[in-house]
Amino acid sequence: MGLWRERYRALFDRNVAGIILTTPEGRIVDCNEVCARIFGFDSRKDVLAHSAWDFYFNRAEREELIERLRRPGEGTYSTEEVRLRGRNGMPVWVLATRSVVSYAKGRPDLLQGTVIDITSRKTSQTSFWLGKTAESSASTLEGEVARMADLSRRIRDILRRVSKSLQPDNLSRIDRTEMQECFLALEQAKVLMSELEILSLLRE
Repeated sequence: MGLWRERYRALFDRNVAGIILTTPEGRIVDCNEVCARIFGFDSRKDVLAHSAWDFYFNRAEREELIERLRRPGEGTYSTEEVRLRGRNGMPVWVLATRSVVSYAKGRPDLLQGTVIDITSRKTSQTSFWLGKTAESSASTLEGEVARMADLSRRIRDILRRVSKSLQPDNLSRIDRTEMQECFLALEQAKVLMSELEILSLLRE
């Protein structure tokens, strides 16, 4: 299990998106450094000293989120643009996917948020309508297309490896370590698919 935790930690820390784990009550259990930077903090440790409620301008927004995640069959909140509060009190726009990681007695016990900062994009949109050129937008779009292609390739590679391991002829020989590798690969594919969905929304 130690190796399993280390590899999951590496996936968590090296993700290009910000990831934060919270309880429904608002305690921040963990986050990666990307998440800390998105909201203007110097380190992950600084974020852990706060409450998840501190990142909302309107408390009712998070209350609505928690209530929806508690409904049967609503374990994942669709990716959407969300305006949150940064460390300096200024708005931080993100594309966020929120989901339930674990349950206790049938109710959400741990929540995961995956966020990508789009504040600069929102600012660029405003500048565009004020008459600035769209040259930088074309460059950004090209980068997004390349990123989407890379994510798609990585997801295919992961699923191909898992499919090979889980072939009927191999099932009788698969051990605990290899099974954990499959679970980790599927978790990585899930994260990559979230990023792919976010990039798809960025192109719209």
